Amino acid sequence: MLKEKIKIEEVDFVKKTFNKSLWQSLIIMPFILIFLLLPIYFLIFFIDLFIFNSHLDNLLTIYVISVFGLVLLNFLYGKIIMIKRITDQEIDKITENFSIQRKDNYTHSSEYGSDSHYYRLYLINEDDQKKGIRISEEDYKIVKENDVITITYFKTINIITKTTFNNQELKNSSFFPRRNWKLW
Repeated sequence: MLKEKIKIEEVDFVKKTFNKSLWQSLIIMPFILIFLLLPIYFLIFFIDLFIFNSHLDNLLTIYVISVFGLVLLNFLYGKIIMIKRITDQEIDKITENFSIQRKDNYTHSSEYGSDSHYYRLYLINEDDQKKGIRISEEDYKIVKENDVITITYFKTINIITKTTFNNQELKNSSFFPRRNWKLW
């Protein structure tokens, strides 16, 4: 693994890419959080209703405002603190080798009849750190399981700058979240 600080020439590219994803999260995150935090809302609602025998008429309003507050707080954190860290060149640029654990492709058909094809690679490095990337169809056909792929990315913000396989650069690669969800 090669670790170096971000260069001054790369700051504008990283800020522009990070700002784009930050604005997208400002639009998408409220809808995701409203549904993810819905069980907490119902828990508070039923505790208030059955245990305290009161009817909070404005509980839904408080819930929605709290979700938008969390989204705004996340946006401000990204806009103020993360952009400052990028500008001050405190972000690390990592070049690392990953082994391809498995390949995965799937198709999503919309109700209008169009299909979207996704090609993913599940990767692991020497330290057992797991990552997942999306790649193009042409690159998907070239790579094989258990082969080594080299990724250059910015650590804290997970922006890929270059992905190579057998000294050939892969096109349009991006990380996707890879977590094993565990129930208590």
